[in-house]
Amino acid sequence: MAEADPPMLSPTVGRRWLAQEIRRLREAAGFKQSDVAKRLRCNPTKITHIETMRNPINGPDLEVMLPFFGVPADQIDWYLQVCDLSKTKGWWDGDQAIPSWFSLYVGLEWGASEIRWWDMGFVYGMLQTRGYAEAVLQDLNAVDSRLHRQKALYRDTSPLRVHAIFDESVLLRQVGDAETMREQLKHLVALSKLATITIQVMPLSTGAHRSHLGSYHWLGFPQDGDPGAVYVENQLGGQFLEKPEELAVFAADFAELTKLALSAKESVALIAQRAEELQ
Repeated sequence: MAEADPPMLSPTVGRRWLAQEIRRLREAAGFKQSDVAKRLRCNPTKITHIETMRNPINGPDLEVMLPFFGVPADQIDWYLQVCDLSKTKGWWDGDQAIPSWFSLYVGLEWGASEIRWWDMGFVYGMLQTRGYAEAVLQDLNAVDSRLHRQKALYRDTSPLRVHAIFDESVLLRQVGDAETMREQLKHLVALSKLATITIQVMPLSTGAHRSHLGSYHWLGFPQDGDPGAVYVENQLGGQFLEKPEELAVFAADFAELTKLALSAKESVALIAQRAEELQ
């Protein structure tokens, strides 16, 4: 049954929700993807692509599928409105500074309710100052886009919640000059005072741990029943992991990181100390 207005902070998240809802409705009705394909007179691959968000669904197909799934007639217009909203353009669409392979991530990040982040190299982009971002990216257009993404932290309604854990080496690695680094560290201290942001540092003294294999982001979404997605990135692009067994691995991983890292209070004290040492 349709809920009252699922959050539509991002059309990308709207498309994600609609894809998941179609799968949920199909399974609840007891149909296979091939059954739906037969009804639409299309290849079953099309249904797979719709449910995995590879291809968006169109209004006419939705109007056929919903009654087939047993959705009451008085709810169909609501689903069609969600479908129309999910096709609108986000500010990131067409932004030349955002690579096409990264656009999906930005759209999901913009509509996420929570992000858990682990990094061994740099301060998380959402928490970077302009100076630090300029030193990392060396592209002013890309810097502007990154700073625009940070507006999600300050939304009047449902600001993005962030739990960031990073290796202590991030504090020691000087990005830009000393002033740039000092400003960045002080910015982290200031951000830590927000109720929606938690920052922890993994001390070098911890030694080996299970997260040495690389950085990742876990994105949580406001829709009930959405398990979230893990995003990993390398030199060739980004990848989303969404299978239950994959999410379970990263959930356990982040839980361990939270225990091994310094507490939020200890972490902020260490960051402030490092900033003072750069005076």
